[in-house]
Amino acid sequence: MKIWDNLIDDVGKLIPAGVECEIKMINSTESLTRFANSHIHQNVEEELTDIFLTFHVDGKTTNLNLNITSMGSIEDIIKKALSEIGNNPKDSTWPGLTSKENSFNGYKDISPDDPDTRAQKVKEFIEQGQTYNGAGYCSSNVSNVFVWNTNGLNSSDTATSAFLDGIFRSETSAGSSHIGNKILSDIDAQKVGQEAFEITKESQNPEDIDPGVYEVILGPDAVSTILVFLSVYGFNAKSKVDGTSPIEINVEQFDEKINLEDDPHKKGALNFKIDASGAPKKKIEIITNGIPKNYFHTRRTANELNQSNTFHEMFGWGDSFGGLGTNLYLKPGDVSKEEMISNVKKGIYINEFWYCRVLDPITQVVTGLNRNGSYLIENGKVTKPVGRLRFTQSFMSSLGQGNVLGVGSDSRFADSEFGEGILNVPMLHLKEFNFTGGVSG
Repeated sequence: MKIWDNLIDDVGKLIPAGVECEIKMINSTESLTRFANSHIHQNVEEELTDIFLTFHVDGKTTNLNLNITSMGSIEDIIKKALSEIGNNPKDSTWPGLTSKENSFNGYKDISPDDPDTRAQKVKEFIEQGQTYNGAGYCSSNVSNVFVWNTNGLNSSDTATSAFLDGIFRSETSAGSSHIGNKILSDIDAQKVGQEAFEITKESQNPEDIDPGVYEVILGPDAVSTILVFLSVYGFNAKSKVDGTSPIEINVEQFDEKINLEDDPHKKGALNFKIDASGAPKKKIEIITNGIPKNYFHTRRTANELNQSNTFHEMFGWGDSFGGLGTNLYLKPGDVSKEEMISNVKKGIYINEFWYCRVLDPITQVVTGLNRNGSYLIENGKVTKPVGRLRFTQSFMSSLGQGNVLGVGSDSRFADSEFGEGILNVPMLHLKEFNFTGGVSG
């Protein structure tokens, strides 16, 4: 990309000897089609280019975040940063720059998707809803990242993704479905629409049930919520540095049916193959047969904990956030949805969670609600739709030893509270899940 080549050429000439410098550039084109009342009402496309500069000299560090349309003279920016860095405190955990041997060339010149393709996907979704009103969005994204530093590293990568998220509503119910893919044309909009339609139809006139401890079958979006919370607040090595992570490496903390890996090279993976340090990512085990194997490390957390870097530094998030896996796969099992339901004596099927908040990071106790498709299961059969329930549940113990009764045979990219396309997961059948009240308490 010419703009990147010009930028690093200018910076390379202006950096004084003895100054360590790292530049990151994120160029992304987000294309979005929204619909409501079963009609498209918005079609937009936005291209953004953000620049992140890091300077380190005399044991001190400064960071600058800029948008390329308003950054002005790069010479003035460098002079100002270096004149002010002396006022900063010593950076005692400075991890250094990535070496040039880690350079990776993954940039591809890919054009954004045609808006007519998104409109067709929306049409196919809406047609499945019959008389129900549909709402949601279809998006596609092309993102390019570039990293250069004074060690000689020059890395780049390109990622594409597309999502369809839709909901149908009746007077007494709502049903949603979500799907992601690397390529927009491969999104099965009819399947997504049919799933949302069936949930809407089957969950009409829900009845309230008493809170308590129930068996649950969790749809992929609900499973994704559990795992992304564990990833951000548990496996993120910054949480370990801060003393708030419950994760212990090589200790049997989860059920043996739980196998989670981060694999940016898996066919169809949606996110980058390099991290924000410019180093290539590798496939790593996160949980193997219920045993945690790795945290998500950045250069800095690896340095602070004296452990190996796993290259999970996030673009645009900075050191304060830590690391996060963005190509996470929960290994499917061998149980179909129908088999799961038949194995439940008394429990609840939950399509998705929402409004989830951490109450205690150490125990990973989270509270939240169910929505858009929940049913009571009795003696192996779905008997009626149920209303909103509030749960208060440790996500650690929800996947704890003996609590995972079954893992679904089909998996897909699911939505989560920290972004879509991060996790590819199946359904789960859990022995116990704690519901503490209705919506009002």
